[in-house]
Amino acid sequence: MKSYLIVVFVSLVVAWQGLSCGPEPKEVSSPVTATPIVPSAATRERWQSEWERVTAEAKKEGELSIYSPFSSAVRTALIEALQQKYGLRLEATTGRNQEIAQKFVRENQAGLNLVDIIITGAPSGMTLFKPTGLLSSLEPVLLLPESKDPQGWPGGNLPFIDKDKTLFHFAGGVSAPITINTNMVKTGEIVSMRDILNPRWQGKISLNNPLVGGGGLSWFAAFSELLGYDFMRDLARMNPELATDRRLQVEWTARGRYPVGIAADSQTVQEFIAAGAPLAQMVPKEGAEIMSGSGVLGLVAKAPHPNAAKFFVNWLLTKEGQTLYSTAQRMPSARVDAPTNQFDPITVRQPGAEYIMVDKEDFMPKMAEKERMAKEIFGHLVK
Repeated sequence: MKSYLIVVFVSLVVAWQGLSCGPEPKEVSSPVTATPIVPSAATRERWQSEWERVTAEAKKEGELSIYSPFSSAVRTALIEALQQKYGLRLEATTGRNQEIAQKFVRENQAGLNLVDIIITGAPSGMTLFKPTGLLSSLEPVLLLPESKDPQGWPGGNLPFIDKDKTLFHFAGGVSAPITINTNMVKTGEIVSMRDILNPRWQGKISLNNPLVGGGGLSWFAAFSELLGYDFMRDLARMNPELATDRRLQVEWTARGRYPVGIAADSQTVQEFIAAGAPLAQMVPKEGAEIMSGSGVLGLVAKAPHPNAAKFFVNWLLTKEGQTLYSTAQRMPSARVDAPTNQFDPITVRQPGAEYIMVDKEDFMPKMAEKERMAKEIFGHLVK
């Protein structure tokens, strides 16, 4: 049945196959032209019958448990929608991904099956939750034609990010890699990532620290693939300030201390812009990332409320579910028919544009090298 949920040029995802030599982390966003699948009368009767059964059993179970780091706005929106419209009580446990994963594992080791659904980010989904072996494939659970139709998602593919199809990436916000202070950087001065190597910006750049994981490392991984390690070495010679506090980095740019910010947190930037800060996000000609945010869905294999869980999975992936979640999360959905008019156009996928996503299973084998190279290139800048 959080409604959302880099830029990130990152389309979430089809199976993470080929662990030793995955494809380039690129994706071209293009208009969906294929004709949606129209089920036959017999097929329609089968899914309707099963959906009615799942819905009836879900109402009998009466409740659903979700573990997620999502915001209070998403939590409230989901609780109200499920209770008021569908009669399901939602028990939402929130916290940091690491803490939630540890809680999840401890409970299962103790023989306690307390949670039905995991909603997390792509990196946490792949490194914290999937390795537990406690998630179930989502594909057999997709019943509603609207949820399972590939034409509803970018490129006409269901955006699973692992080969076992246990993690579904429904977020679709673009994380523009460059943030500028509009009072100090003129329009057209920065069009390419290479433009920030202009001596004018020496000592005036902040970089989301790629040595501590998160958005900084994701950016490094994506753009080192696009531009190579020599570009990263040239950037290190610009003496960027490494930022570990995502809000502080945006504040630095807004105040003009470092008028060019790289890999700043997009949602925080949008908050500052909404408050009137002289900021703008930019997508260089090389591309952008797709944000995973709290936009990856997983189904627990031994869910205590299996029918409510199936109901939720299907509902969340519909236009209705994605509209509610994305609005509360303040991040565009990957669904091609979900409304985006409430978002800054810079954060919305554009037809024909190229996006990057490194939070996928087939890219994971490269991450150890990316982490090593990030430390080698930028480690001397740590203060």
